[in-house]
Amino acid sequence: MSNTTTTQILLKPDWARIIFEPTLDNSSNGVFSDFHYFWLRHNCPCLNGCRHQTTKERQIDASVVPLNIRPLRAVIDSDNDGRPTAVFYWPPIATKDDNGSLVLPDEKEHASVFHIEWLYENAYAINRGQSNGLPPHEIDLVTLDYNDFIFKHPAAEQGAAGISAKLSGKGSVLYKAALYDVLKKYGVAVIRNRGNDTEEIIYDFIDSTADVISTHFGRIEHLRTDNVENSNNDQLGYTNSPVRLHTDLCYAEKVPGFQFLHCIRPADVGGGNYFVHAESAANYLKTEVSRRAYDLLTTVPVRFDRKQSKFQAQLTEPILRLSDDIDSTTGERRLAQVRYSYFTQAAQTSVPFADLREWYEVLQVWDKLLYRDDFQIKADLNTGDVVIYDNLKVLHARNGFSGPRHMAGVYLRADDLWQHLGKAKGSALS
Repeated sequence: MSNTTTTQILLKPDWARIIFEPTLDNSSNGVFSDFHYFWLRHNCPCLNGCRHQTTKERQIDASVVPLNIRPLRAVIDSDNDGRPTAVFYWPPIATKDDNGSLVLPDEKEHASVFHIEWLYENAYAINRGQSNGLPPHEIDLVTLDYNDFIFKHPAAEQGAAGISAKLSGKGSVLYKAALYDVLKKYGVAVIRNRGNDTEEIIYDFIDSTADVISTHFGRIEHLRTDNVENSNNDQLGYTNSPVRLHTDLCYAEKVPGFQFLHCIRPADVGGGNYFVHAESAANYLKTEVSRRAYDLLTTVPVRFDRKQSKFQAQLTEPILRLSDDIDSTTGERRLAQVRYSYFTQAAQTSVPFADLREWYEVLQVWDKLLYRDDFQIKADLNTGDVVIYDNLKVLHARNGFSGPRHMAGVYLRADDLWQHLGKAKGSALS
């Protein structure tokens, strides 16, 4: 092997990709392999606590390596003999002393120097095929400003100030076509400055001959702490407490395909909304984190129980429901629906005693993924803003708040929405 190496390190959120130079496998293109960060840290070859200085045997205990550890940085270098190395610099981790107590070492960072040949010989994911990237998490990707469409495509009629407040027919088509594109790709769209009329906004998404889905919360659900219109207001949405990530109506056999929230009044402090594209999160779990966790989430039944003073409904289904459709790329069944709601999840009784710990570990792995910053789209809604999301593929949540806050919530049938927006998309292309 020459002293000049073309080996590269690519640092990903949960693992590193080493692209080996071609001479290692006598090919013209070389190969790559992915290495989990916890695996790299556990296999550190240093003689400064990780390996015995005389015998070179491992001393570091796998139990002290955080599974979510990430390097501070990594570089390609070479040793004194000119052999190429990959050097990973880690934050310090606590290790066990002679009494078994955890102590933090006196170091600002820890260096792991791996010979490239050793990494190649011990690679366990060479040219890994199926992988998934992070869910979309940038708010700009899903944001449309209604005023931008009015500015470019105003209606002929004008208000008292000589400014149109409505879209032209062409503008409406282009607005709905843009909505179609964003929702198809990301499952959620934030519409700024849409207006104050919830009834009018409904028909941004469905034909005038269609209607919304009424539930025991009403036709339009007014989410505010002083709600007296709905007798079934004994649930978290009508409080100022935080509501963590979930999909709605998990206890219903057929759940609404879409929901939109119309901001009538934002809270004085807090109350921000956030979303996770759960289909992408589940695929990431499957290929990047734990296939075992994914398989259990698709097979273990969970009982959802919405129990209120005047209403109760139950349903038992897995958190991840697979369809019968086969993905042509992976050869596996596609994910059809995510059904996840911590506040309506009843006591788990369908898992054998010896398996219950593993089930809870799976729930924790899934939940911790969802609450990573690089998984979430965060959206603060102001008066007149709207957010619409796929209730089968997108999780939604809100932070706790103080002061009055009023959101109007509306459920829609997915078929109605896609038919309506699809016509606009077709017109825009013609």
